[in-house]
This record gives sequence, structure tokens and C-alpha cells, in this order.
Amino acid sequence: MRLIAILLLGGLAACTSGDITVPTDPVITQVPTTSASSSGGSGDFTSTIETALNDPATPGAAPLPHSGTPLDDDHLNLTLYTIEQQKIDARIAEQELAEARSRLVVVQPTQNSVPRTEPGVNVALYAQSTTNPVGQRMYQRRGGFGGGCGRYRSADEAQRAFLAAGGPNSDPSGLDPDGDGFACAFDPEPYRQLKL
Repeated sequence: MRLIAILLLGGLAACTSGDITVPTDPVITQVPTTSASSSGGSGDFTSTIETALNDPATPGAAPLPHSGTPLDDDHLNLTLYTIEQQKIDARIAEQELAEARSRLVVVQPTQNSVPRTEPGVNVALYAQSTTNPVGQRMYQRRGGFGGGCGRYRSADEAQRAFLAAGGPNSDPSGLDPDGDGFACAFDPEPYRQLKL
């Protein structure tokens, strides 16, 4: 159906582009009739036609009166076609949606794919409750170099573990060696800008 529509529209585009023209005054020549029938008789039908075409005295038939719509008026009513095509497209879309839904694969998270969370720990609320910049000592630490950060996949995960273990007042895991209250490379600024 779409192919037919494309060919139809392509043909109409060719008609309006000037490549195909329709004469406005067609020349029609009337062939004189003879008493001999074309199914067999005494006359040469071909010679009668050639004589009529070559004889300038043979009056041509008057051009037919103009009726119908000319080919290049650039108007084409596709209302019925588009309604039907919309129905067809809707059916095709429904079928494609049903096929896509049948191929849908729901992946359930595994233990390793979900970040470890500590119950009751909210790093966003903690970050909003602080005002000190990263690196400014706020809490006493016994030394250390922050070597425990490698156990965590992200700074947020390390901050959760730090707070769950008693931070920021204590740091038994050595996640906050500078005593600023932020574990490893945790940055509180994005959380401070949130509207909670």
C-alpha cells in the first residue's frame, strides 16, 4: 500500500516538475468511414487512415471540451487515503509494540550490582548539614593515610560506611584521615545544592 502511494506521489511530482506535459489543445483527426467493414471487405483500411491523415482538406474534429481536473493544478485530496493509512500504521505499530514487549528482558539486580547501603545513613542529608569545605580539619584523628578507600566502589559508598561506623566523630576504618568529616574523595557540594 505504501509502495503504491509512493509511486503515485512520485508520478504526480513528475507531472508538476515540468518533465511531463499535457497538451492543452490536442490534435484529433477524424477518420472518414467507408462502406467496407474492417472485418473483411473490399477496401484497404490502412490506406484509408493514411489518406485521411495526409489530406489537409479533411477537417479535423473539434477538440473535446475540457472536463475534469488538469494534471498540474497541484491539488490532490488524500483525506481518505491518509485516514486509511493512519489505521494501517496504527495496526502495524500495535504489532511492533507487542513484538517488542514479547522480547523485553527484565534484569533483576544481583547482590553485586546494587551499591552497598547502610540502613539509616543518608549522605545527602549529612552533606547538607555540613558547611565546612573539603580538607578543613573539624575532627581529631590519630593519624592514618586513608588506605581503606580501595574497598569501596565509589566515594558515596565509602561515606555511607564511614557514617555507619560512627563518623564523623570517630573513624575506626581510617576513611577520613584529614578529619574534615568526609570519607575518601567524597564531595558534599552536589548534595548541598539539592532541595531536600
